[in-house]
Amino acid sequence: METAADSREYRVVFFCPASSARLERMEVPVRRLLTRIHAPPAELAPLQEAGAITEAGWQVFLVRSLTERSAAQAMAAYVSEATCALAAELDAEVLGLYVDVSGDSARICRCGPEDGPETFAGRRQAALNRTAEWLEVTPVSLSALFHLDLPDAEYEPDADDRFVEEKLREARTLMERYRQGK
Repeated sequence: METAADSREYRVVFFCPASSARLERMEVPVRRLLTRIHAPPAELAPLQEAGAITEAGWQVFLVRSLTERSAAQAMAAYVSEATCALAAELDAEVLGLYVDVSGDSARICRCGPEDGPETFAGRRQAALNRTAEWLEVTPVSLSALFHLDLPDAEYEPDADDRFVEEKLREARTLMERYRQGK
């Protein structure tokens, strides 16, 4: 038997270009996925308090559980699939983000209508920083969406963090070259 998970502890949000974000078109692929994975009932709800994210041209949609069981937790492993389905439906780049609010993990996926997914999973703050970079907004605006405090300003990345960030920059450069060569 599946244990209940408080739906407030997990979040799945999708960032879509405001010019192409239409809730009625987005609900179909999300509901289809929720049904296929036997997730608890949920709805896709636009977030109005997105502030700087909205000003940057993005519309934010939250997967809101309709019961105490968390649809967002059930979707954690399917963020990439849902993001790519939305990108194809909207014919636009979409970014999906799963955050374990009480834990320290997150998963993101960026997908264009004709591109494969670009994903990242790891510690929550690293994922929020990457999401902010992809959306071209500040990490503060993302942390506000989840009512999270930012880490200490004195945080210094260690050698492992710097190594991973360098490799990710190299991978993004190579991916951009590859996409331009198509």
